[in-house]
Amino acid sequence: MKRNCLMLLCILVLLLGVGPAAHGEEEDRSLVLVGLAYGNNALDGANLANGEGSGFRFGYLDEERNFWQMAYTEEKAISVVKTQNVWYGLDPNYSSNLKSYSDSLTSDIGVGCWHVGLPVETVPASFEEALAQAESLGGFPAWISGTWEIRFGAYTSQGEAQAAADTMGGNTVGTSAYGVSVVKTGTSQILFQFDGGEDLSLAVNPGFDDSVKAETHFRGNRYYGIFQFIRNGGGDLTVVNALDMDDYVSCLLSQEMSSSWPMEALKAQAVCARNYVENETRHRSAGFDVCENVHCQAYPGVGGSNERTAQAAAETAGLRAWYQGEPVKTYYYSSNGGGSEDVKNVWGSSIPYLCGVIDPYEETISDKISYWNYTQTMTGTELNAKVQPYLQKKGYNCAAIVDFRITELTPTGNVKSILFTDANGKEWPFTQKGASDFRSVLGLRSIRYTVAKAGETVGGTYYTDGGNVLTSMNGVYAIGGDGSTKKMTGNPYVITGSGIQFLPASSGGVSTGETVYTFQSSGWGHSVGMSQWGAYAMAQQGKTFDEILKFYYPGIEIY
Repeated sequence: MKRNCLMLLCILVLLLGVGPAAHGEEEDRSLVLVGLAYGNNALDGANLANGEGSGFRFGYLDEERNFWQMAYTEEKAISVVKTQNVWYGLDPNYSSNLKSYSDSLTSDIGVGCWHVGLPVETVPASFEEALAQAESLGGFPAWISGTWEIRFGAYTSQGEAQAAADTMGGNTVGTSAYGVSVVKTGTSQILFQFDGGEDLSLAVNPGFDDSVKAETHFRGNRYYGIFQFIRNGGGDLTVVNALDMDDYVSCLLSQEMSSSWPMEALKAQAVCARNYVENETRHRSAGFDVCENVHCQAYPGVGGSNERTAQAAAETAGLRAWYQGEPVKTYYYSSNGGGSEDVKNVWGSSIPYLCGVIDPYEETISDKISYWNYTQTMTGTELNAKVQPYLQKKGYNCAAIVDFRITELTPTGNVKSILFTDANGKEWPFTQKGASDFRSVLGLRSIRYTVAKAGETVGGTYYTDGGNVLTSMNGVYAIGGDGSTKKMTGNPYVITGSGIQFLPASSGGVSTGETVYTFQSSGWGHSVGMSQWGAYAMAQQGKTFDEILKFYYPGIEIY
């Protein structure tokens, strides 16, 4: 703790008066941190290029997400690389000539992790002093654990660096596993090096004029805001986009809804998006709030923003949904088919405002919802292929599944309880969350569905091995190896070496052989919280965004 306090004190002293912009200019404290590259997709290096705005400022974000400036460059295209040996090349077919980096020799341009530390008469007290000394010596300024240094070169071996150091009268230096180098894109020329250890990560703030909303190219997309480069555990670069909440909301709205939808629906979605960020915690340990894909909320950068999405964000600026003083978990989905669902029946928890409601609105625009009524079929064999492995993986010692039916609906008309029967006649019931989980297992789009079976023979005859003739399965029992009996219903079958064989009638009646299950479903999604198509319908009928939210999340307040 003492080390961290001393480091921060040293930083604050060193940073006074640096850079072309006023020091300590406080950014909007509602900054959202969006992970763009992380985990298995973390990067060896990353390229940034100016769109709107010019140049880059370097610094860090404090615990309140304020940007503190340390250094700057007028270059319009920079690369940030981890301080290990990294190679990269340029691709003329890729936006801004970007190409992925590698920590093995696969490209012509190499940025080495060994440098020459150049002796100086006085230790620089600011970036300007460090830059002036570095330029006079042909090197670059480096901020290493609170101290400015002058360094030279980017060698890929310690031997090369030592040879240069012997010639120049310096010594070989490197960084900790948390260091990063800022390079002029297309070269191995280091512009600035940063090593804040485990406590501080480099933040890059595009542009010098905060009155101009900077747009920055990264991996083929454009982004507002600041970029942060984190080496979690000393690994590859986790790239985070830190931007104003309203810009974030505007950018994602067109991905979660069409920007042509009614404004009040877009505004309801905007409030949901803010609340989602407030409640999401899965990525906090990696250094950001939410990721860029549908795992959280789809965020494509500036390309998702337009006048209407910006209007929806601006007209709801700062507003969130609350329940008894706590931010609401604003789950949402595409469509519920006529009724949302209690979260307890879907995910097992119990939250008062996430209760099911009968939804009369979607039906008024059912002609616009392509999956309002959706039919899927699967054979008994196909159903078993989906269900039996899943159950066995969960620890259920079941035989082949030969029957499936719905046994109970919720008050809003969704499936609550289901029952599977296996080839041994054993029944496997599931209810609430257990039943809801089978939506994905069976490949269904919602939990609002019915199921019908075809292929059971009606009016035919069956022959027993004793020559008796049966016209139906009524009153017929099978005797198990242990002497137990089981009443036979539906289409009889036998288990052979090749699997389940259904027995069609020998004469008369109608039989399709194997049972076919027909699922008739409506809606798409988990059905907890707000229906996006329902919001569309309500807005079309003149309902305001807060009326929409209070309908789908009963008992909440908006402020």
